[in-house]
Amino acid sequence: MSNPKTALELMKARYEAYTKCDIEFIKKTHDPKTAKGICWKEAEEWAKNSKWLGLEIVEVIAGTQFDKEGIVEFKARYIDSNGEEVVHHERSYFVKKGRHWYYKG
Repeated sequence: MSNPKTALELMKARYEAYTKCDIEFIKKTHDPKTAKGICWKEAEEWAKNSKWLGLEIVEVIAGTQFDKEGIVEFKARYIDSNGEEVVHHERSYFVKKGRHWYYKG
């Protein structure tokens, strides 16, 4: 997805990028202000070594095409490199700059 119109669309596109190990998309859609210190090689290894099982959206607050900020709470299920099923539960913050949404943290 080239330009998600909502925070939820970006969340789903980022999940899909992880399942395809598309770390360039993850980098491109991460707010540069909060990306410092991220080891992209580790993120890529995590994505590559995980078997992705599904994404559950728990709650969405704002983040429409008319908002500047939004929150998406989600649970991403995957099997890790040890063969254990993991639920990654996160409340993610998104910010819109110009016409583009970015993952803030």
